Amino acid sequence: MSDLAELQNLLNKAAKQIPEKALQIIGVEGIKFIEKNFRDGAFTDTSTRKWEERKTEDNQGQDITRYRTNRVGRAGRLNRYGSKIQDRALLVGYGTGGDKLKNSFRYRINRGSRAVQFYTYKKYAQRHNEGLDGMPRRQFMGKSAYYNQQIFKKLKKETDKLLR
Repeated sequence: MSDLAELQNLLNKAAKQIPEKALQIIGVEGIKFIEKNFRDGAFTDTSTRKWEERKTEDNQGQDITRYRTNRVGRAGRLNRYGSKIQDRALLVGYGTGGDKLKNSFRYRINRGSRAVQFYTYKKYAQRHNEGLDGMPRRQFMGKSAYYNQQIFKKLKKETDKLLR
């Protein structure tokens, strides 16, 4: 009989802790997911969708990253713009220090409705994520099977820990 009471106490304890831990896991894994998308330069769902490259030509098809030269077959040296964007990841501003879009994401847990809300103080994040006003879509957050799978793995691990 005492084994049954211990089991009931264990299940009651787990029932109280799992919802709180689940919200915390969803928040932490969400931030990791967004950072992973920035690192990869792509959005990961069931497959990885790479972001469109940065524009390097003007409307006439001329390279805007290099100085023009009068020598046939020769490319000019990199201009200021070209040297600033060379080897720089997409959606990472030049000279911004640590104040980058990828570092601006936070999450808020609403315990009343048991929801997790992700937000940023950068006003242009939605424009990049959804691709508004002629800007290419470079999605970094949204519904994702990969994200759901990561949450499931962590929740299973935490539940197993609680029920030992």
